[in-house]
Amino acid sequence: MKMTRRLVVMAVGSTLSLAAAAPGWTQTKEIRIGALIAASGPTAFIGASQKNAFEMLVEQINARGGIEGHQIKAVLYDTEGNSTLAAQQFQRLVQSDNVDVVIGPSSTGESLALRPLANELKVPLISFAGAEVVTNPPTPYVFKTPPTDRIVAEHILGFMKYKNIKSVGILSSADGFGQAGASTVKQVAEQLGVKVAAAEEFGPRDTDMTPQLLKIRGSGAEALLIWSVNPGPTIILRNATAIGFNKPIFNSYGAASNQLIQQAGAAAEKTYVSSMRLLAPDSLPADDPMREVVTRLAKDYKERFKADATTFVAHPYDAMVLVEKAVQKAGGKVDREEIAKAIRSGISFPGANGLFRFTEQNHNGLDGSSQSMVMLQVQGGRFTVAK
Repeated sequence: MKMTRRLVVMAVGSTLSLAAAAPGWTQTKEIRIGALIAASGPTAFIGASQKNAFEMLVEQINARGGIEGHQIKAVLYDTEGNSTLAAQQFQRLVQSDNVDVVIGPSSTGESLALRPLANELKVPLISFAGAEVVTNPPTPYVFKTPPTDRIVAEHILGFMKYKNIKSVGILSSADGFGQAGASTVKQVAEQLGVKVAAAEEFGPRDTDMTPQLLKIRGSGAEALLIWSVNPGPTIILRNATAIGFNKPIFNSYGAASNQLIQQAGAAAEKTYVSSMRLLAPDSLPADDPMREVVTRLAKDYKERFKADATTFVAHPYDAMVLVEKAVQKAGGKVDREEIAKAIRSGISFPGANGLFRFTEQNHNGLDGSSQSMVMLQVQGGRFTVAK
């Protein structure tokens, strides 16, 4: 597989060349941003909208004068959701394309593969992955913008307690995202006093999770928590309907997409999804602290691509805001070390994924006080804020 597959280059400024620059090139009015996004392959349902958003954001920022006067020259590689390919592309971005910062990749597995490389090569990496292990413990050059699985687990289990649910069965995918999430759910459940009655896994390519559902039903669990990205949740909802599973079903933010409703159909009705706000911008109250950011991003995306923004669009949006804030804090300097240092030293802003506060110890910028999550429920074939 060639490392250069599906290379997309976008540039606005005085030159369209991507030839390697001399060591002093960072003094020019240009900032090079690399993006690693799974625009094709098994996680394309995540990456396709992220690719769209990245391209849109680059154009918008350049149209208003760039970042502190620096026009963005962007280099985007399609990782196809492949960790090995992502690692090769990351090295190319750093060593050949001379980027100042890399945003992405789209998945936990890819991000964990890049974590040691980013620190070894001393290049700031702003991941789009959810798992807490990407940035905890913190390392000097790795950051991320989606809420952690811990934040989501606390949100879901807290809502369960509010609904007087005392036990839960976990059904997670046997991949980086699912395994990290299930482990975190077990920890948080113990802290909150929610019993884990059963914990089952399924393979990413499995097409029938009925056996696992039957075990969870037999455990006496009062609710089911699915921790996976599609198509897993869709299959599980259909299987649950087929066997008459009548307990409340919750999904992590991995399933926070209209694709869930489109593919599961009536089987998705009444299911809960812990989601970022971008999935239901019109349902947000007027005093919501992220309403302005979220509604503007949703509007811009829909006008440009004639489609609703997915929650995954928020990750590149917040990453680009973070880069902009870092360059501003660095006094307009475009330098790998200065960008990473600026983020570590403390940056705060209201983003699409929550109220960010990056610090030396918090490289996600989010915690339980960031108001990242809303509980949505499918009602009448659409997502609404759950009561």
